[in-house]
Amino acid sequence: MNLPAKKVEIIALKERCEEILEEMQLGGMAEIISLRSEQEEDSDLQQKRSETELRLAEMRFARSFLSGFAEKEGFASNILNSFFTEKRKHTLDELKNLAESGRMKEVVDKCHQLEKGINQIESRKDFLKREIAELRKFSGIGISNKEDFKNFNLFIGSISQKKKEELINALKERSIFFYITWGGEEEASERGFYMIYPKQEVELVEIAKATGAREEEIFWNRPPEELLKEKRSELIELEKKKEERIKQAEEMSLEIPKLESLIDWYQWELDKFDTFTKGESTASYFYMKSWVLEGSIKELEDSLMQITPYVIVREIDPEEGEQPPVEMDNKDIMKSFEVVTGVYGSPKPDEPDPTPFLAPFFAVAFGLALSDAGYGILLMLLSFIMRKKMKGAESFFDLFIIAGGFTVIAGILTGTFFGTDLLARFRFVDAVADPIEVLYLVSVFGLIQIFVGILVGLFWSLKQGDRSTAFGEKGGFVVFFLGLGLFAITREINILLSAMILMMALNIAFCKGESLVKKLSAGFGSLYGLIGFFSDVLSYSRLLALGLATGIIAMTINMIAGIFMEMIPVTGLNVFVAGLVLVFGHVANLLINALSSFIHAARLQFVEFFSKFMEGGGRRFKPFSKQGRFVEIIK
Repeated sequence: MNLPAKKVEIIALKERCEEILEEMQLGGMAEIISLRSEQEEDSDLQQKRSETELRLAEMRFARSFLSGFAEKEGFASNILNSFFTEKRKHTLDELKNLAESGRMKEVVDKCHQLEKGINQIESRKDFLKREIAELRKFSGIGISNKEDFKNFNLFIGSISQKKKEELINALKERSIFFYITWGGEEEASERGFYMIYPKQEVELVEIAKATGAREEEIFWNRPPEELLKEKRSELIELEKKKEERIKQAEEMSLEIPKLESLIDWYQWELDKFDTFTKGESTASYFYMKSWVLEGSIKELEDSLMQITPYVIVREIDPEEGEQPPVEMDNKDIMKSFEVVTGVYGSPKPDEPDPTPFLAPFFAVAFGLALSDAGYGILLMLLSFIMRKKMKGAESFFDLFIIAGGFTVIAGILTGTFFGTDLLARFRFVDAVADPIEVLYLVSVFGLIQIFVGILVGLFWSLKQGDRSTAFGEKGGFVVFFLGLGLFAITREINILLSAMILMMALNIAFCKGESLVKKLSAGFGSLYGLIGFFSDVLSYSRLLALGLATGIIAMTINMIAGIFMEMIPVTGLNVFVAGLVLVFGHVANLLINALSSFIHAARLQFVEFFSKFMEGGGRRFKPFSKQGRFVEIIK
């Protein structure tokens, strides 16, 4: 059901404003309405806000830095944790003491030191690796300085191993008065060399460059072998220092839960600053407007009166065109189906909560789309395990436990169990052998759901006092449905034609317009609307297609496993390989088709069902509260 929100105004002494905001945030009963077009803050508030933003940024930095050194979780756990995070439970005093202790400030400072140290080490390592790569090309050459030669010139260069012979041949064609000594390893792709030549033979340098040699700038003053040894030793020492810092970071990663708790704490503090700037104040009083769920106004007033008796909480009328937020309030099993409604959005305040109406139809549609008893059991088992593991996501996995149960029922009726005929004796209909019969079945299911949607729209229009929509548009379709049902039983076409004429008459009689043209347009327009109605019914054929796809893929997996059993001559190995094919194949098929079943079952609700009684586009109630990403407050 929808809980309507009421607009209230709150007037209190400004000196007690911080305590009142703290109580409101802890209670989570009010959504604050901004009264200012621009954020206005005094200097003290700006300073406090800046300090809080700095603390929050520091906690986020430290968490991000240490997360790279925390113990890694499995791929599946990482995916699930990105959607569902089990919240740690703390009291307000525990969080306040943690924030005031300064312990996490020391952690942040240490993280900055470690990050700086690791970055400096990596920078130095990169520099050393570049120098080592250059020196390796000249290893084995004792020359270390151009000034060692007086009467000769020295050319220091490097060339591709492939062009080494080409270089030597080109030099020999020009002169025999030169000497080359090679450095580096024989198998290296590029090698360095020293070429000694008479000063008058300067053309040799141009010849060398023409064959692809590159002149190198010497940066060492000792034999490369000595420098290589030193730099490799330094590289090893740097790696040891890096490992020490990584080990420290890994030990400090145990502080991540506390950092996350303070991230929520400082975010709540910022939220209070933002909320304060939404209100208006004088030298003595503070004034704000809020949305409060119906039934919570008195509770909010009582909680604020415990702080100070000088506070006023009073209900006021919304402004013209102002749309209150809504909150869907469903219990137990129905709560889990809010996941589906939430994908679509929220209803408007004057629309019904569609969750109780869509629940049975979504579950049946999901079961028909997946339609394999084995997959239903496996889906229920996996959802139950994840429900125990992922605290805070119980409603999400409850939805799939229920959907899995309906899949088991659908699998029994179609006689399928992991693509086999194990349940053939319970089979009510065979989707592979007789798909037309299943098409009739899903079409009847679609007719029933659409009829229910029209009835919901009719009664809700009556509740809103809209007799024209209730008896004209919705009532006309109800009459047509009844006529269609009688036609299906009696096969008398006159009954169907009479129902269509009566539908036109109701639309004409209850048309809001007074002109004859508008009334006739409404009447004939209702007949045109039947095209959309039959289109909606045909949309349910997608359940047949999805069910067939799931079953055929499952049978193909079984067939492939059987082929491996026959192909592999080694007893035991063939069973192992076939088992892998069955396990991975069926799990993959389940995951892919469960996702497809969810999407298409939800689409039937959003397009074919919701359109009969609601428009959507409402805004979800978002209270000012201490709802943290990582922390849940306990008293």
